[in-house]
Amino acid sequence: MFFHISKQQQNNFPYNHQTKNFVISLDEGWIHTQDQHGNDIWYKGYLDTADLSIKVLEISSEEEPKHSGNFCVIKVFDQGLVVRTDKLRSFPLWYDVNIGLTNLRPIGETYWTDSYVMLKNSMELIHSKFDAVGRIDVIPKTLTEVCDSVDKILDHKIKTFIDRLDKPLKVFLSGGIDTTLIFSYIQKHTDNYELVKCSHCDFDYFYLKNHGYLSQLWGYTQIHHWTDSCYLSSGAPGDEFTVRSPATANLLLLSHGTSIPTLLADPKYKDSLHSAYYNREKYRRLWEEQARNYDSETFAETLKLCCDYNINDWQHWHFGRTLTWTPLRELEIFKLIACLRLDDLKEQIMNSVVQKELIKRNNPEILNYLSTRKNDLNYMENLTGILV
Repeated sequence: MFFHISKQQQNNFPYNHQTKNFVISLDEGWIHTQDQHGNDIWYKGYLDTADLSIKVLEISSEEEPKHSGNFCVIKVFDQGLVVRTDKLRSFPLWYDVNIGLTNLRPIGETYWTDSYVMLKNSMELIHSKFDAVGRIDVIPKTLTEVCDSVDKILDHKIKTFIDRLDKPLKVFLSGGIDTTLIFSYIQKHTDNYELVKCSHCDFDYFYLKNHGYLSQLWGYTQIHHWTDSCYLSSGAPGDEFTVRSPATANLLLLSHGTSIPTLLADPKYKDSLHSAYYNREKYRRLWEEQARNYDSETFAETLKLCCDYNINDWQHWHFGRTLTWTPLRELEIFKLIACLRLDDLKEQIMNSVVQKELIKRNNPEILNYLSTRKNDLNYMENLTGILV
């Protein structure tokens, strides 16, 4: 879902569309249409609960993002153009008046997820703000309550998506808890998927021209890519949206008077799923800084701050004709898990108990494919039972 909007063609993009006062440069997989006034519209991605092609004209005219999914819509009209996305925009927007507007590489100013933008014909950018986080509820919840609520969200989202699949669905298992969780729901609702048994990256024009830029984007250092249209199931951004990101998980614990370093020192968590992951030196430096700067904010303030971090942790938009399906991009899931009672919150941060319970409900056998420890040296070792 890469683009560059400017006055000049971009030779590192395979498609350069001259329309009114702009050149819209795009990677593979974008679809073109027009509105009733003959204005050009390009779109790419998916909606969670409907066909994007049916909603694209409505979305192109929205004042602010309202829909969930992972998509981008670019509409050009007489006064300029607008870029519209889902309400949790999955990609950065970088802008420089002399270079243009893009999501491929940093240029000039960064516009965060709570901004939506319009480019005037002069290349002046106008941006507006909206509430991307929404309501904050801080009522403590039991593990059962959270699991029931998260299960309801994911089951509906995944079943609805699978029921209207319009291209092949590919599943790559890494041994990680989040890819395994999504796989458990896929298996629950369909056998119409391909289990990918290798790393796969088809080269195309855009990849070859931009592999250096792509390597600087976190989600594209080890991306799978097919030049044929397909969906790729992903567990991203699972760490962030299920309260296991080192930054936000520690902030939530600080609001409860404890921390991840404290948990790591507890013999109870010596062999936890995330112990090796959290024991990296770079995270300890982060937590020391957080401990110095944390000023006893209320839990509601801390939760709001963590939500802001998560929605701006951009991961996995779409590359070429491979649309990366990310069901865990759902802020309500994060809000629910963050409100676990402290003992259960600790277990979630260290052992992903919510995911394990949901996998168990769907198919307990799948738990056997999990890594013994997150991101450990041989993290795929337990996949021998399904991949070979």
